[in-house]
Amino acid sequence: MNKYSVSAIAILIASGLILAGVSVPAQAQLYNPDVDLPKPSGMERSLTKMGRGISNILFGWAEVPMTFDRNLKKGKPLGYLVGVAPVLGGARAVMRTGTGVFETVTFPFSDRDVNYEAVLEPEFLF
Repeated sequence: MNKYSVSAIAILIASGLILAGVSVPAQAQLYNPDVDLPKPSGMERSLTKMGRGISNILFGWAEVPMTFDRNLKKGKPLGYLVGVAPVLGGARAVMRTGTGVFETVTFPFSDRDVNYEAVLEPEFLF
């Protein structure tokens, strides 16, 4: 036997083993985040509320340009973008900043069952 026939036999055996392995059905692992992930503790939810409040305080001002951009993408006219969008953005900025102050001050005193949900949607601006 020459060296080519030995390598050909080895290739045939290896491919046969690979094909035999392919015929075994694969089973996917089931994943349910409600069951598989641990529930956040009261401390984790409290710290999330504090972080959300600090984020809203620091980035509340960004509601003004984001409102302008959102209305620009909707195709609103220039008069609306110059006159109405800054007023709406300013009102949203005050609301988001005030909510951030509220969440930052009240994060350690919240009721463990109820008061950890976000007051505003979206929860974080960015």
